[in-house]
Amino acid sequence: MSTDNRVHMSISPAGWGLSPVSDDDHPYLSRLGLPQHELEERARRNTYDWLLGQFLDDEGAFPGHYDASQRTHSPPQTANLIAPFQLLAAHDRYQDGNLLEMAKRCSHWLNENMVETHPMSLILGGVRDTVKTHQLWTKYTADWVTLNLGLYDRSDDEEFLRRARQGSNFLLQSENHDFAPKYNDWDETWIKKGWQSFGRVVAALIALHEFTGDDLWLDRGCSWGEYGIGLQADNGCFYLLNDDYYNSDIAADEMRALIRLYWRTERKRFLRAAVRFADWHVENQLESGAWPLAVDRWGVAVGDYIGPGDVPNISISLLMCHQATGDVRYLASAVKALRYSMSRQVVPGRPYSDDPGACWGFWSWDPPYDYTMSSDQSTHHSRGYWFFLDYFATLEEDTKAKLADIEAVGTHEG
Repeated sequence: MSTDNRVHMSISPAGWGLSPVSDDDHPYLSRLGLPQHELEERARRNTYDWLLGQFLDDEGAFPGHYDASQRTHSPPQTANLIAPFQLLAAHDRYQDGNLLEMAKRCSHWLNENMVETHPMSLILGGVRDTVKTHQLWTKYTADWVTLNLGLYDRSDDEEFLRRARQGSNFLLQSENHDFAPKYNDWDETWIKKGWQSFGRVVAALIALHEFTGDDLWLDRGCSWGEYGIGLQADNGCFYLLNDDYYNSDIAADEMRALIRLYWRTERKRFLRAAVRFADWHVENQLESGAWPLAVDRWGVAVGDYIGPGDVPNISISLLMCHQATGDVRYLASAVKALRYSMSRQVVPGRPYSDDPGACWGFWSWDPPYDYTMSSDQSTHHSRGYWFFLDYFATLEEDTKAKLADIEAVGTHEG
């Protein structure tokens, strides 16, 4: 994987300069419990059989979730910020223009329904929360910027670059207000606590730098990175939910952002922070291969729940950690995470697989809180498979053999 390419967004393996793996099934992958043909089939069927079937054509967007117990869809919401990442990655892989057009429609729906666009607004470009609609979040807005840059990269449509620039203004306003993660539109104040997802913001700002060549965006990304490092605990973890809790939803982007800042600036403190966080994940990985959904600063898990989609997203970051360090432990941890991911998919023969709306989808919660599945979860699973396969193909044979010796399994339950 080259670190000299213009684009390093983690939307698609193509953004890392990776090519789709060949059709030859490497024997080491089967030893790892991640057969190439099976991962490819699972991701392809999840995309074409499940994800496309979820799209609400009249609305031009994906639903918030599908409830398999009721066979109903909830209304569209912010899931449409990252669900299109899977469409874009699949478009790169299969060269299917219909997937790109569907991703564009998601952007159009968001722009009309979730984004602040009024010319007189002081928080122009911000994205509203689905539940607390008076709140606009930096976490969502950063994803909005990244989505539109991904669309611009594949279409050359200036409207998407305009939307990305507009969203970036909200991120700059956040920085100017002590990196506040939310804005309350009711009383026109910035909120100091919330989902402090600095990683998504850094990713968006670096991408703007890469597309525009303007060093301002890299400088702002570094400012956010320095702010993030200041939040890191002594044990290497980031407790980014209200400055008190680790949450697996705001972990993967932080690792990737810090590594990308290191690659752009050669400032080793960014890499050290990423490695410390990666090490925390290796040390705290559950036997299942997953991570707890939420943990407090005293190491107590808030509950027994796991966010299954977060797990393969973290695996993508661990691949990047391996690229930056050469430490095979990160590959081994990623393998465990992906084997867990496979266990969360509704494949033929499993409960609910007779429902076309559920078959090839991934459950939203483990253990089941309900029987929902959503497009902003599947995007991490399928893209996690593609990133792993394409990155694994670039490894030296001795690294593949070492990994297989560490993580070889006779059978797996995926």
